[in-house]
Amino acid sequence: MRLIYYTSLLLGIILFTFILFHVIPADPARIMLGPNADESQVKIVRKELGLDNPLHLQFRNFLYKTITFDFGRSYIDGRTIYEEVLSKFKVSLFLVLLATFFIFLYSIAIVLIGVRFYPIVDKINFLFISTPTFFSGVIIAIFVFLFYPFTSFSGAIHSIADILYLLPPAFILALYPMAILARILKQEIEKINKSTFITAARAFGFSETQIRLRHSIRNALVPFIAALSNQLPMLFTGAFIIEIIFSIPGVGSLLIKSILHKDFPMLEAVVILNGLQFIGINLMFEFLYPVIDPRIRSADAH
Repeated sequence: MRLIYYTSLLLGIILFTFILFHVIPADPARIMLGPNADESQVKIVRKELGLDNPLHLQFRNFLYKTITFDFGRSYIDGRTIYEEVLSKFKVSLFLVLLATFFIFLYSIAIVLIGVRFYPIVDKINFLFISTPTFFSGVIIAIFVFLFYPFTSFSGAIHSIADILYLLPPAFILALYPMAILARILKQEIEKINKSTFITAARAFGFSETQIRLRHSIRNALVPFIAALSNQLPMLFTGAFIIEIIFSIPGVGSLLIKSILHKDFPMLEAVVILNGLQFIGINLMFEFLYPVIDPRIRSADAH
């Protein structure tokens, strides 16, 4: 059932993308050749692109090329679209992974500091949540430019300097989900600490550290992972803004450039590959839940 659901979801994304970019009142052939091209030349290019075929034939060809990852070439400069999007996606993915690393570090700190420091944690979380990403991004970008020693990026992850350049934008990207997930984790731990089995563990003489590591974390992990699965797509979306602020050549900058130049095949590839990425994230977490808590697998079996 899951395979059927996600397959139909992917087909829906492909259909939506096809409809979206085929109802836009713009002629791709005219965009490729420029506004001064002869109408006869435009007709020839339209025929080469298959734009003169009936709509159902265009969708059939579009579906086949999408499944085989053949997105063609850019209307603007003739680049191979799949290779271009994939290279940009690797940069965005690494940025999101660094942000996820900061989220886990902060969450581990929440677990280790103990209940008595939770009022301070609440104030920090409120600050992270209430500060817009764009505002904090601009402020940190100014400080990075003035004081941070790593201010150049090669365009790909080739060296330690490239990774160090991505650390400040990754931290900014992580601020909002970091606060949301920390709040959820704190609430779950507080609820679990009031449970009868925690009281029994204390009665048996277990230390607070043992209780926290053996019981609290394990039971709070599934809600935390579930919330993380919802925040990861937001990380990819937020990465678009951060990439523009810090001039990072990721999917966000490619998306903006493609919109400005009406590069429809590039836009189609970006939309479809992002949809595929979100489906992959959901699938990964669905397989991860039973690994974390085997009771979920037993519940699904019944």
